[in-house]
Amino acid sequence: MSKIDHKPGADALAFLVDQHLSPTPENYTLAYMALADPGSPIGRMVEAFTSEGFRLRQSDADEIIRLHLTRSVRGAARQDRTQHDALRHQALKLGEAASSAAAATGAFARELSAEAGSFGEGETRTVEIVARMIERSQSTASDLDATASEVAALRLELETARDDAQRDQLTGLGNRRAIDRHLQRLSNKGSPRVVGLCDIDFFKSINDRYGHGVGDRVLKQVASSLSSACAPHFVGRWGGEEFLVVMESNDAAAGVALLDQARADLAKREFKLRENDQPMGQITFSGGVATATGDHADSIAAIHRADAALYRAKAEGRNRICSD
Repeated sequence: MSKIDHKPGADALAFLVDQHLSPTPENYTLAYMALADPGSPIGRMVEAFTSEGFRLRQSDADEIIRLHLTRSVRGAARQDRTQHDALRHQALKLGEAASSAAAATGAFARELSAEAGSFGEGETRTVEIVARMIERSQSTASDLDATASEVAALRLELETARDDAQRDQLTGLGNRRAIDRHLQRLSNKGSPRVVGLCDIDFFKSINDRYGHGVGDRVLKQVASSLSSACAPHFVGRWGGEEFLVVMESNDAAAGVALLDQARADLAKREFKLRENDQPMGQITFSGGVATATGDHADSIAAIHRADAALYRAKAEGRNRICSD
C-alpha cells in the first residue's frame, strides 16, 4: 500500500498558524488550494495580499473565499439553476406561441384550399369565408400578444432579480458582487483602475448615541453625497460604513482629488435628527487610494493597499485622504 503524503495538509495548517487564522474548514481549504496551485486565481490573490510581509487578515480570507469558493460552489449554482429554469420556461412559451401560429397558418391554408371553389358562388358565401378568416386571424393575434406580454413580464422579472442581486438594499448602490463584476470587466478589457476606499469617521458612536435607524439614514445620505460628488464614476457599498469608488484611470492623484472634493462636500452638509431637528454635528469620512493595472487579482490587491492607506488617514487624524 502506498504511503499517504500528509505534507500538503500540514503545510496548509502551518500557513494558517503563520497568518493567525483560525483552522476553520473554509480557511483550511483556502490555504490548501493556494499552496497547491500558486498560479490559480486563489493562489495569486493570496500572494498579492502577503507578498510584502503582510498577514492575511480574516476579512481578506473571507473575501477570497466569497469570490472563488463559496460563490462558485453554492451561490452561483443556485443562481444559475434559477435563471436556467426561468429561461427554459421563457423558451417553452415562445415555442408554444410559434407552434400555435404555425398551426393556425396551416389551418388557414387548408380552409382556403377547401373553400377556393366557393368564391364564385355569390357574395354572401364569400363574405362568410372572409369573416371566418378574420375571426381566426384575430384570435391567433390575440394569443400571440398575450404570450408576448407574458414573455416580456418574465424577462423584466429576470432583469429585476439580476439587478437586485447586485444592489445594496439600504443605499441603492452596487454591492460587493457589483463591485467585483465592475472591476472584473475593467481588468478584462485591460483598463487601469484607481480604487478609493472610504470609511465614515466615528460611525460606531453615531449608532451608539442615536440608534441604528439614524445610522442607516446617515449611510444613505453619505451614499447619496458620494454618488453625486464622484459621478460619473462607479460608487459601491463595500460593507458596513465603507464605500468603494472606482475610476477608469491610472492617475492616483486624480483619484485623491476626487475623493477629497467628495469629502469636503460631505463635511459641508448639515445633519439633523428627524424627530426633533437637533443638529448631529459634522459627518466626515477618511479615504485611501491605490491603483491597479493588471488582472483582477491586482484589483483586489489594490483594494488591500487602499485599505492600508485608509488606516493611515485614520491614524493621522481622520477626515482626510491618503494614497498608497
